[in-house]
Amino acid sequence: MTPRRASRKVPPGAKNHHRERKGLRRKRRADVHNRLGARIGINLKLYSRTKANRWDASHASFESSPNYTLTIADSQDVGEDVREMYEGSDSESPPSDIEDLIPHWQDIVDEHSEFDWLEVIEGRATYQQNSRSPVEDSGHCRALLVRKSEIMDTFWEDMEAPEHQLAELAFELFDRFGSFKTTFQGASSETRIRSSKLAGAILELASKKSKRFIGITGPGVAEDEWTSVTEDDISQQTEDIALSFWRKLQFRGIGCSRWLCYSPDTRHKSRSLAIEHDFDLPHVPQVPDTPEIDSLMKNISVIDDAECLKRLRKVLGDASPEDIRWEARDNHGNTLLHLAPWSSKSQSTRWIIQRNSGLLSRLNSKGDTPLEALGAYMERKRTITQFRFLRTDVSDMFTRFDNTILSCLCLLRGLAIEDISEDEHSRLKFGCTCGNCLGGFLSPRVLDMLLFSAETIFDLIYTVGNRYDGHEWCRYYEGLLEYLPDPIAQSLTIRDDMRTGFCMLWKYLATCLRERMLPTDENVLLLVRNSNDWPPHCRNFIQKGGSISSAATMLFQQTMELEQLYDFEKGPAGVANMPKSKA
Repeated sequence: MTPRRASRKVPPGAKNHHRERKGLRRKRRADVHNRLGARIGINLKLYSRTKANRWDASHASFESSPNYTLTIADSQDVGEDVREMYEGSDSESPPSDIEDLIPHWQDIVDEHSEFDWLEVIEGRATYQQNSRSPVEDSGHCRALLVRKSEIMDTFWEDMEAPEHQLAELAFELFDRFGSFKTTFQGASSETRIRSSKLAGAILELASKKSKRFIGITGPGVAEDEWTSVTEDDISQQTEDIALSFWRKLQFRGIGCSRWLCYSPDTRHKSRSLAIEHDFDLPHVPQVPDTPEIDSLMKNISVIDDAECLKRLRKVLGDASPEDIRWEARDNHGNTLLHLAPWSSKSQSTRWIIQRNSGLLSRLNSKGDTPLEALGAYMERKRTITQFRFLRTDVSDMFTRFDNTILSCLCLLRGLAIEDISEDEHSRLKFGCTCGNCLGGFLSPRVLDMLLFSAETIFDLIYTVGNRYDGHEWCRYYEGLLEYLPDPIAQSLTIRDDMRTGFCMLWKYLATCLRERMLPTDENVLLLVRNSNDWPPHCRNFIQKGGSISSAATMLFQQTMELEQLYDFEKGPAGVANMPKSKA
């Protein structure tokens, strides 16, 4: 007989508890299934097949990736409003083929079609909770791929044209030839995952399209992510959210700027820099408002130096260096010692330093001391003029800085303008940024280019030119004679000694530059008179009316035309050890 199982007495409520636990287990399994079934889709789009073919002839970047799908815009991307404009909104005839109707449809689809060096990449992130849920758009990203090597000669001018933010990046981070400036050398977790996948997909595509690709971003977040009502809190949240997001994607700060940079090269130094060690812009301390100081800061650029000094003495004349009023800042974190030199107030600058030299080390919101801020201001004034959002490169039109702002610069350096050497004064006056400019305006690179041109032209007209008679020589080298007086130029066709004298003049120009002397009439004449050349063809050429300045002027002109040959001959290594100078 089978033994009977002893009956168990079920405690009150146990059945209900058991049912609840089974229900919770079923719900957890369903949640796991939903999570596993959730799909994040990343879709990227290029807007110009012509540019894509040009820059990627092997089509290596045309394929989709496990991380994204890729499409290239076609004629179907022409907007309905444009189609109606060409078809006629009242037309009852069947729609024509878009490519026949609008032959230039590619120019319409690609908003930057006129810029061959610029490609638009747009990304869209979608989210589907499970197979039965609708697909929802959850994010959008737009990137611009710039072929910098194609626009090096006119970098600022070209980058100004397409978009305002692109121009900001160009003028803040790069010089006018596209080289980095020397000063730089709360979403939910689910949303962050989708955003990082979208940005990561664009970085992956860009690295396929360009072997030397780097990514640059100016962090910011959309307004719908702001959760606070105060302006200061919004600004802080914006910075924290954006920096955290981009740094997790391996972006790191560029110097003290607001920009972040990404390198796909895993050996790049930035890839080994931990997030917590990346540079953060300094926190600007908040001090109590002082109406008199606030008013002075707002008006300091429009009042003269005497009035500014009068107000300073009235407000801070009795203040000790520890007085909190010295720490007053404007909206950009600038102290009075940042602002006074910008407006060329040398007396006020001297008074502030004498009363509180500690302000020399204070940083503004960009991380600049008063000296660094003045240097950046002067460099911008030397190179750029801006009207509203339009910037213009004025480097070639710059003449000099006045002595007042130079006096402020010297004071911030702990010097008096009367005590600096003539060479140093020239360098400051003409905006030298390397400390090695000859005469304050000939940078080491320009000096080397001039020497290269002088030596090249001398070898050409003297060594090679010896095989030609007078008429052939003048015909071949006619371009070099443009600035010579007509009688002198005509005499070169019949007189060997005059041609030799002209050639030797180029040799002395080269010697002058090699000795780090400006190629002026006085310096060249000094070399000619001290030489032991016999017969003295160059001296005779000059005495008969041959102009030194005519050859020197042509030297500068030829140097511009020979720049590509110079770069080819010297290569990157040839100028790598030269002192860095901003163009």
